[in-house]
Amino acid sequence: MKVFVAHVHAECNEHVTHDGKLEDFVLLYGDQCINSMHIRDIFEGHGIEIIPSIFAGVNPTGMIERRAYDFISDSILSDLRDHLDEIDGIYLQLHGASGIRDLDCVSGEHDLLRRIREIVGKYMPIAVAYDPHGNVTAELCSRVNILRCFRESPHIDTVDTWRTVAEKLVDLMEHRRPMKPIVRKLPIIVEGERSVSANEPMRSINRLLDEAETDPRVFSSSYHVGYLRHDDDKLGAAVVVVPNTPADEAYCTEVAEKVARYAWDHREEFTFGGNFGDPADSVARAVAFEGKTAVITDSGDNCGAGSSGSATVMVRELMAADLRGKKVLVAGVKDPRACEELSHVKVGDHVTFMLGTGENEVSEPVEISGVLSVVGEAEMGSQKSAGPCYIVTVDGTALDVLVMPQNVQYGHMEQFHAAGVEFHDYDIVVVKMGYLDTYLIPETAYHIMALTGGPTDQLYEKIPIRRMFRPMWPIDQMDELIYIE
Repeated sequence: MKVFVAHVHAECNEHVTHDGKLEDFVLLYGDQCINSMHIRDIFEGHGIEIIPSIFAGVNPTGMIERRAYDFISDSILSDLRDHLDEIDGIYLQLHGASGIRDLDCVSGEHDLLRRIREIVGKYMPIAVAYDPHGNVTAELCSRVNILRCFRESPHIDTVDTWRTVAEKLVDLMEHRRPMKPIVRKLPIIVEGERSVSANEPMRSINRLLDEAETDPRVFSSSYHVGYLRHDDDKLGAAVVVVPNTPADEAYCTEVAEKVARYAWDHREEFTFGGNFGDPADSVARAVAFEGKTAVITDSGDNCGAGSSGSATVMVRELMAADLRGKKVLVAGVKDPRACEELSHVKVGDHVTFMLGTGENEVSEPVEISGVLSVVGEAEMGSQKSAGPCYIVTVDGTALDVLVMPQNVQYGHMEQFHAAGVEFHDYDIVVVKMGYLDTYLIPETAYHIMALTGGPTDQLYEKIPIRRMFRPMWPIDQMDELIYIE
């Protein structure tokens, strides 16, 4: 037997001014594609040959240019047609939150799956591994046999989920039977910061899903939080339960109803966990903390949710505050023009420059006077450099500002090392996140989320979203559960 595989991951925020271009993607083919998907041993261990198409991944960004989407989707569809007479199943790793510029249906995943099913017909097994922050509809589920997303946010189980879905597709390929997901789409739209898996109600929802999967009648189950950073008619949460056989559909419908009802009845628990406050309050509370290292997340400029990293809100707040002599790092502020200016300055030289792109009100330029203390590399992850970054120590303070050429989210110790600094040398570090990165959590003694404005503003009830189903909680107050058809 043979399986066709592809990977397309893009999370798109329409409130970011930069559109994702083809050159922003990591594109891998052949063995590199297979190895990056982490499922080679599962299929080959069952004697199934892997036919790879493309691995296309991009850091969270603005909307994707149509040219980039057409190249990636056309590559997959062309490869599929070339191998249509020899494949026995299709395995896809998709995000679910792609937004494509000038695509009528907006979502690349929904468009791609529609076109794939048109090519392969009704009965070809298709399995999809999804990010929980992707939008699911009954229409999308009608085009696949298996759909399951990660349980954890932060996503510590990404690879485990990819492998689980691959194992389930092997089962379906080896024991062919009718299989279709059962969907209950909920009028709930909350962002990741209000649905962290360590907090309620997600902790209990995941427990229900895990318990359900211990029953042989339930082939898989998942809760999809959804995504709201671009307007679409597919917004909203969803429960997806896949019956093992057609005879199990009635029982799995009960499971889907149970999980959906639990989520609805506990919807008020979808709120921020831990510490949060406005920018001034966040700085004051971090300064008051006696240990180290404290972290403030600039949630309105969350690079992990596609924001530009250009906001200067926290820099201005820190410069105006009494830091009580504490050593503070802002990591960082994206400003290519400032990077170019600093590239002509030597370490140890004094410099005065304007920091801030001015592309919106939160990236308003601020004058920085200080000493260029470090020149390092802005590492985006997997040792991929975005170019040189520059750390300037503001005059009369122990405040360091990292100026970066691209929107890098600092969540790994290796990234701080590449920038030329040590995370734990600082009392306070500001990063462009919402909830903490998985690898930053164990390094952090205290964390507070600053509710800043910007493209990823956490007070999203005020975001104008016109295409989605209404009423939608919490944007609309509603008492009765109405499923989205």
